Amino acid sequence: MKYEGILVPGEIGRFAEDAFGRKRISFTRKVALRMIVLALCAAGIVALFSFHAAKTEAETTLVAEWKTQIGLRGRYESRRFLLAEQMADRMADSFLAAYANPDAASSDTFSDYFYQPGDGTIRLRPEFYSGDGDGNETRPEGTGVSGFIARDRPPLTPELQRRLILSYETVAKFGPGASAEFANVHVSLPENALIIHWPGVPWGLNAASDLNMTNLSVLRSTLQAYNPERKPVWTGLYFDATAPNWTITYEKPIDRKGRHLITPSVDVSLTDLIGDVVNGGPDGTFDLILSRDGMLVAYPTGFKGLPKDAGQIEITETGHPALKKIYQRLMRTDPSQVDQANVVFDPDLDAYIASSGIDGPDWWLITIHPQAQVEARALRTAASILALIALLFGAFILTAIFVLRTSVSFPIKTMTQATHHLAEGHYGSVAGNDHNLPVCRTDEIGTLARSFQRMADKVEDMRTSLERTVAERTVELELANQQLRDQSRKDALTGALNRRAFDQDLRQAMLDAAQGTAITLALFDVDFFKPFNDHYGHVAGDRALEEVVSEIDAALPGASIYRYGGEEIAAIIPCSATNGARRAVEGAVQAVARAGIPHTMSPFGSLTVSSGAMIIPDDVDDSVEGLRTVLETVDKALYAAKDAGRNRSEWLS
Repeated sequence: MKYEGILVPGEIGRFAEDAFGRKRISFTRKVALRMIVLALCAAGIVALFSFHAAKTEAETTLVAEWKTQIGLRGRYESRRFLLAEQMADRMADSFLAAYANPDAASSDTFSDYFYQPGDGTIRLRPEFYSGDGDGNETRPEGTGVSGFIARDRPPLTPELQRRLILSYETVAKFGPGASAEFANVHVSLPENALIIHWPGVPWGLNAASDLNMTNLSVLRSTLQAYNPERKPVWTGLYFDATAPNWTITYEKPIDRKGRHLITPSVDVSLTDLIGDVVNGGPDGTFDLILSRDGMLVAYPTGFKGLPKDAGQIEITETGHPALKKIYQRLMRTDPSQVDQANVVFDPDLDAYIASSGIDGPDWWLITIHPQAQVEARALRTAASILALIALLFGAFILTAIFVLRTSVSFPIKTMTQATHHLAEGHYGSVAGNDHNLPVCRTDEIGTLARSFQRMADKVEDMRTSLERTVAERTVELELANQQLRDQSRKDALTGALNRRAFDQDLRQAMLDAAQGTAITLALFDVDFFKPFNDHYGHVAGDRALEEVVSEIDAALPGASIYRYGGEEIAAIIPCSATNGARRAVEGAVQAVARAGIPHTMSPFGSLTVSSGAMIIPDDVDDSVEGLRTVLETVDKALYAAKDAGRNRSEWLS
């Protein structure tokens, strides 16, 4: 709620009329003038000393603020680079695990993924990017992935074909989840190939047929001949006109038994960071980004005559000694302190230099604060000190005048009582003049009383409004918290309750059973679900799980349905008799079968479920061991149903 502008123009006019339109009666002009002169003299003396003290204090405060700010910015900007390195590590681990598994992919399916367009290159099929397939159910839907294998390549051995397929699987697995944080993710191969996830940019389909990626510095820097130490590489900053974005790429070459297999890579968009640097800041503040290898990475527009959007420039080539001095100062800093937030004053620049390291590409984020900022704050502080002194002297003058016994002591007492009531929160009594404030007087005390009364009225209005707002926000917060609690118990895929909710509710159900309430616990498992996923794909599997949960939920009204794990569905069913519970569980099994979800890999021809169930005994305890016993019993019943041929339910006690 905003409190500025409490006095509207009409009210200001009425205040002016009260203050100046009536005849004002001075208490004692002579006394007032003498005390005002004394106050002015004292204020002048204090002004001679306050500026220096204020400047020292302002410098200490601002340096602490700048150090905190640059440290926070450094950690914030480092986050994206650390995430990129973690993403590349995860891609590498996933690929190596699949590569070590001979069943993970087969070179026999290479033609299902790649095709030759007739220009000498090999490219990933367009349907893997767009999703416009030819009806082949074994192909995934479009994932925004494209791939390119250059003309200049070695023979396509079965091992290379399998490695290309696994590279696609790796990019397709991690690309969608990374698109919110990064411009794109890709995997390059030393055999002049690249697989990339880049929604909106079909790079692999549009790449020029004569492109030789191993001749480009980005891919070449990962090859064993140019990177014998096999270190991860952060490329230099460059402007990607395709996006368009300021971009930096992280590359991690992966070798196995001395052989270069792939290089997982992540493109990190830095448009927001570079934009902040280029646009500069208020009051002459501006940012720079320097690299440890002596490059000026980013600078504000118009800085020292340097060209706009020139990308990285060697500091020695800028022709600016100040930049070289800043870089040398950072390089001389203790290695254990160089990446930490630091602020120093440079007399040559007449400015404060705040710096912090950025993890990943080994950059420094630097903010230059002109000394004028310290002086401006010192002036404001000195002015505040003088204003405070003036107020103190004013209070002294008023106090001295108020002690005059002519028509003063009583108003002071009245005002004091009203002030106490105001401090206790009785704004309405003050606004209603229950204390007989001298509002009818035509002198300074009358003006003060009227202003005080109006202030109390305004504060009462604001208090009432604030209490109403707090009450509304409290209700909104409680509703939001309830929504969060509900969401924390739901499975995001099926809409059923999740495993956490199941563990909580099963314990309560066991307590209820011990009190004599008849409750059935049933566990359903989708028959032949892995072949279903392998044949129809995981997306179809997800949709099938949703429909199975829906059918079970509809067949068991009043029951609580849970996704127990994977393709297992649990149900806690209030019941009055064993036979009724048996019929309900068997009805749920039959309902799934009647749904007719096609499943050519099942002997039933459609998706079915098996179920094991039991009525929770009334002598069970709610301990961990008791919980385990109930679950093991239901699990045995489930496996009995599967052993009996599936698509049925079994009951154990």
